[in-house]
Amino acid sequence: MHPKWGHPAWQSDSRTIVEAGNLLFDSDTGRSRKIPELPYFGSGHPSASPDSTLLVTDTTMDRVGGNPKEWGIVVADMRGTNFVVVHHFDNSRGAHSWRSSHPHPVFSADGRRIYFNVSSGPWTQLFVAAQEKFQ
Repeated sequence: MHPKWGHPAWQSDSRTIVEAGNLLFDSDTGRSRKIPELPYFGSGHPSASPDSTLLVTDTTMDRVGGNPKEWGIVVADMRGTNFVVVHHFDNSRGAHSWRSSHPHPVFSADGRRIYFNVSSGPWTQLFVAAQEKFQ
């Protein structure tokens, strides 16, 4: 039991849950561990690669040294320390709703692409980052 869930996502082992704050939970024991030496990406929407070696999440760029008015897609090594911003953008436009639009990045089933939403123009668009950008 974790008292406050943000945006949990399953890893491919069907046992480990990746959670905002760079946390990994073992669903059998309930124990958690933090992925070491990564910046706090906020309450983004983390997702693990199919081989569970990489983490992708969305974050506001101020958390990684950028413009606080921009959003970014970050790929991090699940062992910790290393991360790269694969794309950053103004996310204040696009589809309008009572709820803010977030990028919600996710890996493709083969782990070679990342899909995410971008609201930088009049419409929200689906963007794709290819493997060369994040490995």
